[in-house]
Amino acid sequence: MLTKLLLARCRHSWRFWLIAAMAAGTIWRLTDYFLRFPVWDDEASLGLNILHRGYLGLLRPLSYGQVCPIGFLWISKFMVTSFGTDVWVLRFLPLVAGIAAVVLAWPVTRRVAGRRVGLLATALIACSLATNRFGTDFKPYSLDLLMSLGIIGLALRAIRRPWDYRPVLFLVLLTPVAMVLSYPSVFVLGAALAALLPTLWPSRSRARQVAYSVWAVITVGCFAVIYLTVIHGQMRHTHSFMQEFWKNAFPPHGPAIFLWLIDAHISNMMSYPFGGSKGIALLIAPLVLLGVWRLWKSRRRAELVLLVGPFVLTFLAAWLHKYPYGADARVEQHLVVPITFLAALGAVTLGTLIVKKSRNVNMWRYTANIPVAVMIIFAAIMIGKDICYPWRTPAPLLAQNFVGNVFRHCGPHTQVLMVNKHPQHYSILISWQLAVAHRRFLILPRLAHGFTAAAGTAVWLLHFHFSHPLPISTNIMRHFQQNIGHGRIAANITRRLFEPFSGHPPVYMQAVHIVPPIP
Repeated sequence: MLTKLLLARCRHSWRFWLIAAMAAGTIWRLTDYFLRFPVWDDEASLGLNILHRGYLGLLRPLSYGQVCPIGFLWISKFMVTSFGTDVWVLRFLPLVAGIAAVVLAWPVTRRVAGRRVGLLATALIACSLATNRFGTDFKPYSLDLLMSLGIIGLALRAIRRPWDYRPVLFLVLLTPVAMVLSYPSVFVLGAALAALLPTLWPSRSRARQVAYSVWAVITVGCFAVIYLTVIHGQMRHTHSFMQEFWKNAFPPHGPAIFLWLIDAHISNMMSYPFGGSKGIALLIAPLVLLGVWRLWKSRRRAELVLLVGPFVLTFLAAWLHKYPYGADARVEQHLVVPITFLAALGAVTLGTLIVKKSRNVNMWRYTANIPVAVMIIFAAIMIGKDICYPWRTPAPLLAQNFVGNVFRHCGPHTQVLMVNKHPQHYSILISWQLAVAHRRFLILPRLAHGFTAAAGTAVWLLHFHFSHPLPISTNIMRHFQQNIGHGRIAANITRRLFEPFSGHPPVYMQAVHIVPPIP
């Protein structure tokens, strides 16, 4: 009897489902964090910059095709310098930002259209694959989400309370922080400025008008300073790489843009909560449009500008080939808040229309929590999957095991040389593992005849290839044997660095250990 009463209460209690969704999202993030997934190539690329540079050096364009806010770089540099290079240290800041987003989602989202919209939007933020996947990565993606949530939350409060200057004052304080921690936060700030502008004069609040003016000046000034000192150099240094890498994320200038827009909005940018390039996005995108229609129909124009504005500004940046749009959820985390808000509003609107047509109020009471329950079950399944397979792709785990096994007994003065750095993500993974193990290494795109090793120094020669066997040529071996004093080959190891389910072609790595001759 008690069980039946408890289940009946759970069907009706929105508080139960809210706490369950937030708990599931938090546990999912903590599980991934404590499982210590191996560092993947994008994290390793950023980590190598932080390891090899000082604070001032991080102001210069980054290596390995990386673009990252200076605030994230400096905080990460302090963490690594103070506490080491363990993955728990690297991912601590993203974890805190991810959990903070789950906690703040509810008080912010319920301001859009009440309790039901807030519940659905909070569950989408807490229990989605993308927000969890990038909520514990050593990248600033979770900060993009958190900063967007803070800006939109304060702007919504300012819209609802046009006589109150304090929300705008808090936006003044948040803007510099958001700028240095999240590049795409400028799109959200631009939308917030546009949304609040029409609310100034009807309010007749001089303090609010002054606070808004100060906020606008600080926003423009902070962006100008950060762009000239950091962003411009990073973008110029990585321009050709980014143009090729994100070529599908920049809209074509012609009639093909209409098909491109459809494809961009049914991509994994909209695939919440389950992820994937298609599928669930075919449902979420129409719900977002329905949410837009609901705001327009309700004459809530300021909120409409606030939530649609980030899409428009991000698209304009993509039109100018400055920022990708619609290609990958990781670079669109600043759009998670408007996507989940509008999708939740659209879902509640659709449910209300169905209830009115069927005239069955009890059906709405019993089924309103079903989507939240589905998301909680999905989170539980993914937590179990992560526990059984504690890696996202096999490559980082294989690279970690390779370095741990092959170089376990190397002396502290052993030189590691990678002659061929392709495929690059494997060489970066190996480089990161060597760096955190305090091994000296050098990457060369081809054999450099000017390279010499000190007399009596052992050398590990690493070589990547897509086929097997991959013997290192006699000339290369002769060159290195002569450079280290007619050394001898002590070990010749070949490993396959791929797993069949990874989707990557086979990659083989040969490691040849050349040691000085015994006197």
